[in-house]
Amino acid sequence: MHIVLGAYLLSGAPGYRQAGVHRYAQHLLRGIAGVAARHPEAYFTALISPAVAPQDLLTTDARLTVLPASRSTERPLSRILVEQTETPRVLRERRADLYHGLGFVAPLRAPCPTVVTVFDLSFITQPRAHKRMNRIYLSLFTRRSCRRAARVIAISEWTRRDVVQHLGVAPEKVVAIPLGVDHDHFKPQPPEAVAAFKVQHGIGDQAIFYLGSLEPRKNLPRLIEAFSVLNAQSSFSHLQLFVGGSLAWKYDDIFTRIRRLGLEERVRLIGRVSDEDLPKWYSACAVMAYPSLYEGFGLPPLEAMACGAPVVTSNVTSLPEVVGEAGITVDPTDVRALAEALHRVLSDDALRAALRAKSLARAAQFTWQQTAERTVACYLDAVK
Repeated sequence: MHIVLGAYLLSGAPGYRQAGVHRYAQHLLRGIAGVAARHPEAYFTALISPAVAPQDLLTTDARLTVLPASRSTERPLSRILVEQTETPRVLRERRADLYHGLGFVAPLRAPCPTVVTVFDLSFITQPRAHKRMNRIYLSLFTRRSCRRAARVIAISEWTRRDVVQHLGVAPEKVVAIPLGVDHDHFKPQPPEAVAAFKVQHGIGDQAIFYLGSLEPRKNLPRLIEAFSVLNAQSSFSHLQLFVGGSLAWKYDDIFTRIRRLGLEERVRLIGRVSDEDLPKWYSACAVMAYPSLYEGFGLPPLEAMACGAPVVTSNVTSLPEVVGEAGITVDPTDVRALAEALHRVLSDDALRAALRAKSLARAAQFTWQQTAERTVACYLDAVK
C-alpha cells in the first residue's frame, strides 16, 4: 500500500519553523518513519517544497521517501497550484493508494482516497482574525476537501466538533488525534544553564513569558492590561513580560497598549525565539501566559509544560483539553481574572512548584510517536 503525504507546509523559513503546521508535518513524518517497520504492508512518500532540505526530516527509513515539488511551495499561490495541478499527476504516476493532505486541503481531483488534517476553523469562526484572501481560500477548499475525504483528522476534540458542525462532515469520518511534544528537546534545563541564561537576557524572578504570533486572536492587548494591573502593585516591583513571536497582522494595538500604559521598560518584545533557546525561556520564566481567544490545539503551552513551566491559559476552545488540571485556565476576555491567576502563580512558591510537577506529568502524555501511530491506524481504516 502506497501512502503519499502532502507536506507542502513544511518551510525553510526560520520564522515559520515554530508554527504548529510546520512542527506537525516535520514530527509526523519523523514519527511515521519510526513506526513504519510495524507496517510492512505500507510504504510512504512525502511531497515537500524544494526549499526544504530533506535532511531536515532526519529520517533514513527506506519506506519513507521524499519527493520535492517542481517549484517552491513557500508562497500560498504557488502551493495551491502545486497541490491542485501537479499533485494529482504525481499520485497517478506513483500509483498512490491514499493521499494525506497535512494542512487543511487535498487535491480536489485526487485519483485515490484522501485524508485531510484540519488544525482549526478560525477562518470560519473568527473571520476578522484572517486576511480576506486566506479566509476565502481556506473556507472554500477546506470544506470541499473534508467532504470528499475518506477520513478527516482533527488535532483536538474541540476541532473535531467544529469540523462536524461547521463543515457538515459525517461524525464517523472525523477522528481526533492530538499533537505531541519532542521530549528530547523540550525538557527542564539544567539549573546552571538557566541561571546563566537569565543573566544573559536580564530575566528576573518575576518573569512572565508569552510565545506565539502577534495577531488579534492571541489576545495580547488583554495580557498587557493584566500585566499593568500587577505592575501597579508594590509586591511586583521586578515584574517583567517577555513577548516572543513574529509579527503577523493587526498588531498595532499591542504597541499602542504598551505605550499608553507606560510599560516600555517592563514589556519586552523579543521577536522570534530560536528553537535552541525556547526550552531555556520556558525553564527560566516564573509562568508562561497564553490567553488565546481561539486555538485548534495549543502547542506553546504544552511545550512549556514539558519544560516544567507553570501555565496560565484560556478556558475556551481546545486549551483546557491540552493543559488538563495541570494548568490554570481563565476567561480570556476577563482582564481581572487573568491578572488574579498570574498573581497567584507569581506570589505562591508552593503553587508554582506544584504546577511545575503537574506540567511535567501532563506533557508526558503527549508524544509524536503516539500521533504517528494513530495516524497510520487512520490510514489503514480509510482504505478498508
